[in-house]
Amino acid sequence: MDDNTITATTSGSLSRRALILGAGGLSLATVAAFAGPAQRASAAAPTTPADVITLAKSYEGNTLAQMNAIWTSKYDTSADWCATFVSWCLRGTDTGFSRSSEAFYDLCTPVSAANVRQGDIIWYYGVGHIGLVRSHSDGHIRTVEGNAGTGTASTNHVKLYEDPWDSTGKYKFARPKY
Repeated sequence: MDDNTITATTSGSLSRRALILGAGGLSLATVAAFAGPAQRASAAAPTTPADVITLAKSYEGNTLAQMNAIWTSKYDTSADWCATFVSWCLRGTDTGFSRSSEAFYDLCTPVSAANVRQGDIIWYYGVGHIGLVRSHSDGHIRTVEGNAGTGTASTNHVKLYEDPWDSTGKYKFARPKY
């Protein structure tokens, strides 16, 4: 799906061009509501670890539907939206983009647990999930993650976590290209 497509339902879509050229009954205010968030969000692509984390934290509580109102391309629940969320937050860096949490690892530089710092990416072994590291200190790892929670991909949300550090190797880390 390209940047000029707006998902109207789970089975169909309308292009912005069709909306503007007169898709019956839609006002210009409705068209602006579709175009506005994507344009506004794309103007402030973060380039430093601190800015990436600030942006990621600003979405705390957002569901996939709410993130789709911001992202320039729309995603459904078949994508690893944790990876899409990380890609969106890193869009101002040279890291690249992946909808797959595992494929994302190849876009970054692996780092040891001893060298983890703000803005690194954390992978959880065995669950195919990633997030961004906010900090690692005092025996805790603090992250911000999309598609987090105990529900489904459509009901999960962006969440801040603070977990006790587990040195048994259930995580792996890599550094994006800042």
